[in-house]
Amino acid sequence: MHAMQDDTQLLDCIVRFHDPRRLAELERCVFSLAGQRYRPLNIVLVLQRFTPAEIAATEAALAPMLALPGAPSLTVRNWNGEAVTDARTHLLNCGVEAARGRYLAFLDYDDLLFPEAYELLVEKLRDQEAAIAFASVQVMQVEVRDRFFRTIGPQTPTYRGRDLGDLFDHNFCPIHSYLIDRSKLPADLLRFDPTLTIEEDYDLLLRICAQHPADFSLIGTEIGYYIYKTDGSNTVGQAGGLHGEKLALYEAVQRRIRERKAMTPVSIPIQARLGLPHPRGGLSIQDVHRQLQANGRIRQRLGDLMGAR
Repeated sequence: MHAMQDDTQLLDCIVRFHDPRRLAELERCVFSLAGQRYRPLNIVLVLQRFTPAEIAATEAALAPMLALPGAPSLTVRNWNGEAVTDARTHLLNCGVEAARGRYLAFLDYDDLLFPEAYELLVEKLRDQEAAIAFASVQVMQVEVRDRFFRTIGPQTPTYRGRDLGDLFDHNFCPIHSYLIDRSKLPADLLRFDPTLTIEEDYDLLLRICAQHPADFSLIGTEIGYYIYKTDGSNTVGQAGGLHGEKLALYEAVQRRIRERKAMTPVSIPIQARLGLPHPRGGLSIQDVHRQLQANGRIRQRLGDLMGAR
């Protein structure tokens, strides 16, 4: 059974929102969704343990934008699970369960998309018959102040990559840089690992892309902003800049990701798309990545030898 539910053209965008004090940022995010050229579009807004008053205030703040002609529809879910401090992955799963369309996207409340974003990604999914299509986003550095944010300007991203081989090595695709076609995936695949609170999206991407065709032809085409806050409040740091519990969590998750790569098989068609000379069953993401690295070193050596002649 495939993951698509009711509407064969509907695009659901899941937005997680956990702090009612950040309502101004959510409004800006939703404004960028209201400006999308693609329709039909439904916003699945997943709140984290909001009170009835906070839910009402959130809906009231968004109402003027969503009352505009042709505006997206809105589905609101309030996640009320207990005994979980960081519920970001649970919010994603709650949103996936509420989604009903063919296409599935994600957008954090403090990030933005350009008007053409979903139009471009849907076109690629249809033309290439891919299960997932990727594009790029511009990192925008923002300074956090008590009562406002000051936009500093574009920043060179720390994540770099261009294709599936790079994705098997590291995650260079922010959660709002891709779009999923649920009709091409089994229903049970679209679930985030609730034990992960960082890299939960990368874990899902590995499971999807190891078995199903992905399109990377829009890499280099920027479809939105990834907001990088200078106080680090919305960004997971690298190991060198972490300490104590945060460093321990980061290292534990990296071990889990390595285990995922060692355990997840890559389908023979995907191996062939990657250019492996002898695709065969039983190769994991880790195995395939090692072969790609070895082939790259061989090509580099041959290139050096040819250049020396």
